[in-house]
Amino acid sequence: MAQPTPASPLFWRFNAEVFRLIGIKCQDCGHISYPRTKICHECGSLNVQEYKLPKKGSIHTYCVNWTPPPQFEPPITPVVVDLEGGGKYLGLMTEVDKPEEIKIGSRVEMVLRKIMTDRGLNVYGYKFRLAEV
Repeated sequence: MAQPTPASPLFWRFNAEVFRLIGIKCQDCGHISYPRTKICHECGSLNVQEYKLPKKGSIHTYCVNWTPPPQFEPPITPVVVDLEGGGKYLGLMTEVDKPEEIKIGSRVEMVLRKIMTDRGLNVYGYKFRLAEV
């Protein structure tokens, strides 16, 4: 059985939710969620508006994965980041020589990087790098 090819880079480039980081903000309780939904995860309100998430924040938690899926070179470091202004984002760290450099509370910023190559096509997305203070 043939595998489908990865989604077109053009499709992802025009997907506001992914590359422009569009989430929602509840107009009743102020909770910020990503990805976009039609209902607030905090209070259940339907009174939500699109919200552009910031690209800077601080590390909420992380782990070091020494046995990642085959497309990735170990170690990889998934992080959950508290974004400035609210909201959380799950991503991978980049531009880190040693996992010991990563600490909870470290300032980070999002950068667009190659995530992997899938059947000959490069797949890009956001990763985090340590920000200069």
